[in-house]
Amino acid sequence: MATSLYSDEVRSISQATERFTSEPGLVLLRPRHRPLCSPLHFTIPSGCYALVSRHGADQEYVRSDGTRSIVWPPGLHFGYPPWVRVSHLVTMQTIVLDLPVKACKTKDNVTVNIDVALAFRIMGDQEAGEDPEFVRKFVHELKPRGLEQQLRDAQDEAVRGLARSLKHTEIYGIRSGEHTRFVKSALGSVTVSSVVNVESSHDDLEGANVADSTTLPTHRDETLVGESDDQDRNAAKIATAKGADVTEYMKQRLNRQFMPQGVEILSIMIQSCTLPKEIESQMEEKTKVISKNAQQRMFHQNNMQNTRMEEEIVTLMQTFEELRHQEESSGAEQITEEKVKLNDAVAEAKKSEATIIQEGIARIDKLKAESDLEVQRIISRKDQTIATMKAESQREAANLHAKTKLEVERKIAEASIIAAKNRAQASRLLAQAEGISAPMLAQKNEHITKLKQLDVYRNLANNNSLILCDSDDSDVNVIVIADSILADSESSKHLSRSSVLAELSLLNRLSKGMFDQSYRSNTPTVDGAVNGHS
Repeated sequence: MATSLYSDEVRSISQATERFTSEPGLVLLRPRHRPLCSPLHFTIPSGCYALVSRHGADQEYVRSDGTRSIVWPPGLHFGYPPWVRVSHLVTMQTIVLDLPVKACKTKDNVTVNIDVALAFRIMGDQEAGEDPEFVRKFVHELKPRGLEQQLRDAQDEAVRGLARSLKHTEIYGIRSGEHTRFVKSALGSVTVSSVVNVESSHDDLEGANVADSTTLPTHRDETLVGESDDQDRNAAKIATAKGADVTEYMKQRLNRQFMPQGVEILSIMIQSCTLPKEIESQMEEKTKVISKNAQQRMFHQNNMQNTRMEEEIVTLMQTFEELRHQEESSGAEQITEEKVKLNDAVAEAKKSEATIIQEGIARIDKLKAESDLEVQRIISRKDQTIATMKAESQREAANLHAKTKLEVERKIAEASIIAAKNRAQASRLLAQAEGISAPMLAQKNEHITKLKQLDVYRNLANNNSLILCDSDDSDVNVIVIADSILADSESSKHLSRSSVLAELSLLNRLSKGMFDQSYRSNTPTVDGAVNGHS
């Protein structure tokens, strides 16, 4: 509940809904200016009226059908430059404003405090048939502070006039709550509209025809209500009748004043009325005396009721005892009769049981004989059927065996012929293949021989001890070999058996050559020999 109305600035439009919800007295928000670098769009949240300005002037919203409205609908609005912005946001929610009225004087000059709560909303919903211009009028003319002041002044005037028409003993009757329902059910034929015609004059309440004893309820509880407080009860009913439609009258009066300004009063509630402490104490003491008298009467009535109840309990116990004896006698007679009936029923049941057993045995024997005969018939038909099926199956098996044997022999013969043809064909194909592959095999063998020769040459090339000579003469070859052996011995400085044999062979050959001139003339020199030794 708000105690005052005010407006405020908001950094972002998206915060408007949260601000309106969390701050009860907030009615108007002013969003800050959009920066020049902002996107070309803005959003309007639901639940509030939005006014849009262009360079400070109000900008109307153009609908698709060409109509215009000063209030912009909620949602995303795209394609507007930064200088077109939301200037004001007005809440669409119902606002409850607390308007206490202090030091009101009653008809008998007693000072009372009356706490009044007023619920209102800002008009401008075009879907409900309201004029959107009310929103602009509220923003630029009325404003939250002005609206609050006018509401306080109007409410203060109405409440003070109401209090001036009532006495301090009647002031509690104007509180909102159950009093309207009580007046309608208790006063019955009382014309409340004639009682609370406050619009003409509050003083007319004094002469209203509500104190007529013929229209007031005549039922009274002697236990809880004393005889001395009938006058107070009637006065309370009159006060309640006076305050029954006060809030409705106030609401109509304020709506006539504020609806042209775009403010609708939804409800007015008189929450509490406070009297001075000394008057409250006097009324409390009077209520306590009435309560004590009622308590004393209730105590005496309780004793009398306890005595009557004890006497009634004794009488009822005696009556119940007599009824119990009567029921026991009647029950014994009924038990005897039922026992006789039970014995007759048992005898009849045993007789029926014996008859049923005999009939059952005879029926069972008959069923057994019939079932044995039927079983024998079934067994005979079964044996005959089995024999017939066995003979047919043996004949069918013999026929199938003969056909199968003939078919097998025929298939074997055909397979033999096909196998012979295939073997002949294979021999012919094999001969053709050998004729075709013979030159290829010769080339293959030649190729294999060349590969083996290459292996021999490769092994000779890798042999470091190989000596090559360009002569077929054995003496020349011996000299070359000996010379190689001697060269190896000189390089290793080690006299081996091979080196000795080489020297002997060389000496032998040289000595023989000195006597053979023909050998000299034809033998090449040692320097002309080609050798390779590693």
